[in-house]
Amino acid sequence: MSFTGAVYALNPVTPSNQQSQPNMTITLRRASHGDESALVELNSLVQSMHAANHPSVFKSPNGVELSAFMRDAVDDPNAQIWLAEESGEPVGYVLARLQERPENPFCHPRRFFEIDQISVRPKKQHCGVGRQLIEQVIQMAAAEGVPAVELGCWSFNHDAQAAFERLGFSPRWTRFWRSVP
Repeated sequence: MSFTGAVYALNPVTPSNQQSQPNMTITLRRASHGDESALVELNSLVQSMHAANHPSVFKSPNGVELSAFMRDAVDDPNAQIWLAEESGEPVGYVLARLQERPENPFCHPRRFFEIDQISVRPKKQHCGVGRQLIEQVIQMAAAEGVPAVELGCWSFNHDAQAAFERLGFSPRWTRFWRSVP
C-alpha cells in the first residue's frame, strides 16, 4: 500500500511565522470573467507538478479546458476565487467551495469551506501570499457562519503540507491506495 493524500482541517490557532519582503504590497480581489488566463497560468504551476508525480491520475495542463473550468467556477454560487496581485500582476489565487453534507446514519450534518485549489508563484512563496489567501477564506467562512475550512494535499507535496501546518491546519484523515495486479 502507498499513502496518497490527507485532508487537513483548520486548528483554532494560526501561528504567524511568515518571511516578509520589504515593499511588497499584495492586494486580494474576487476573480471575475477576464481573469481566466491568469488563473490558468497560476493553476498550471501546481497542475504540472501533480501530473509529473501521478501521471496516471492527473492530466497535464490544458489551457482551453482549464479556462472553461475557471469560467464555470467564477459563475458557481457556491465557489469563490480570490486573486492575489502585486502591482497589478497575479501572484496567487485560491478557489474555495462551500460544502454542505446532509446527516446520514454515520455522520452529523456538516457545513464547511473546502479549499479546492491554491497556487502561489514560486518567487512569492514564503512571503505571506498564501497566508493572505487562506486568511481570506477563513474570514469568508466566519462571515457566513461556516464553522470549518478544509483542504486536501497529496503526499508528495511536502512543501505544501508544511505550509498548511504552519497556517494552523492539521491532518484529519488519510486515504491509502493500492494498484490491482
